[in-house]
Order: sequence, then structure tokens, then C-alpha cells
Amino acid sequence: MTKKPKQFLVTVVFLSLVATIVFVSPLSVKPAEAHIVKVFGNYIVEVGWDDEPVYTGLVNGAQVTIKKGSGDSATPVINALKNLQISIKYGSVTKSLDFLPSSTVDGQYHAVLIPTRVGTYSLVLKGTVENQNIDAEIPLDDVASVDALNFPQSTGSSSGTSVNMDQMGTVINQLTSDIEDAKNNADAASKSVSNVVQSFQQVKDVTDKLYMISMTGIGIGVAGIVIAVIAITRNKQQN
Repeated sequence: MTKKPKQFLVTVVFLSLVATIVFVSPLSVKPAEAHIVKVFGNYIVEVGWDDEPVYTGLVNGAQVTIKKGSGDSATPVINALKNLQISIKYGSVTKSLDFLPSSTVDGQYHAVLIPTRVGTYSLVLKGTVENQNIDAEIPLDDVASVDALNFPQSTGSSSGTSVNMDQMGTVINQLTSDIEDAKNNADAASKSVSNVVQSFQQVKDVTDKLYMISMTGIGIGVAGIVIAVIAITRNKQQN
């Protein structure tokens, strides 16, 4: 009779522990960040954003962690980026990043960045880490529009439409292109004017030469006439 109460007590304790694990642990477990891990020889490289999810127009940063070894025994690499160049890429556009070591986590490095476009970004790594060659392009988690966080939605002028960062970027790019075209047209017009002035100067030089030649000819003709008159006058006087 004494065994049943004991077994019942053990069962109650076991069920209590199970309930604690099921209901409490989800609140204390942190979801894993969307970081990408790549292995190069004996080195582990992990890349991602500092803060996720990522939104346009908000300060964020690229994060790179480098360790040597495998599994839990891997050790952080200090000064790992000494000979490693890292740039961020969006479409066909790239920008070199300046990484600084983390003040709290060894082997971890951060570069401040404000993503301005919605879509996929990636980190391009080229160089060496302690004589290990690394040449790779690793994608980061997609960037979402900050409009998802805005409340109420911002409006523009009287149309009531929300301000779109991508549209603003398109307009700025178009204006830049128009300005560049106008500059090129102005340069072409300036060259044309310069060519016209040069041609005019050449015509003027030719005209001046022809004028001098004609005046010389006229002078010679006048001199000939004067000499002829003098000669005729002398002949008459002698006769």
C-alpha cells in the first residue's frame, strides 16, 4: 500500500516538470538570428545584420564573426580582418565597409550601415585570415520597407500617397542623369562654338592676306601708272 502513494507522487512531480518545460521554456528561449555560417579550411565565418529584422532608413550594421576550429571548441580570431577586405553589395553596386572589433565579443566585428533600398544585400569577402584564403559573397537577410513600421502612414502633399524611398531614389537618379546630360550637351555646345570661332578666325586670316595682296597689287598698279605718266611727260619735253 505504501508504494502506490510514492509512485503517484513521482508521477505528479514528473508531470509538473514537463509542464514547466513546455510552458516556461518558450518564453526564455531566444530565437536564432538569421545569420549565415561558412567554413573556410579550419576557420568559421558567420555574417549577418546587427539588428534583425532590417528596415530601410534605420541605422543598422553588418556583423562578421570569425573563429578557428570546429564546434564548441572553436576559438575567436583576434585581428582577423587585418588582411581581409569586406564590402557590401546591392545589385551591381558595392561599397567598402570599415569594420571595428566588438567591445563585448571576441572575434566579432561591426560596420555601421543604413540600408536605403528594399531587397537583398550581400557581403563580399576577399583576402586572407591567418594565411587562409577567403573569396566569397555571402547573402544577408532581406531588407524590408520602413513603411511597415510607420503609423499612421506619412502622406505627401495633397494626394495623400505615402512617401516611398525607392521612388525618391528613382527621382534623384533621374535628376542626376538629366544634369549629366545637360552638362554633356553644354560641353558639346561649347566645343561647337569654339570650332565656329576658330573657323571664323581662319576665314579672317585668309581675308586679311587677300586684302594685303590686293592692296599691294593696287599699289604696284598705281606706281606703274605714275611711272608711265612721268615717262610720257619727259618724252614730250625732250621732243
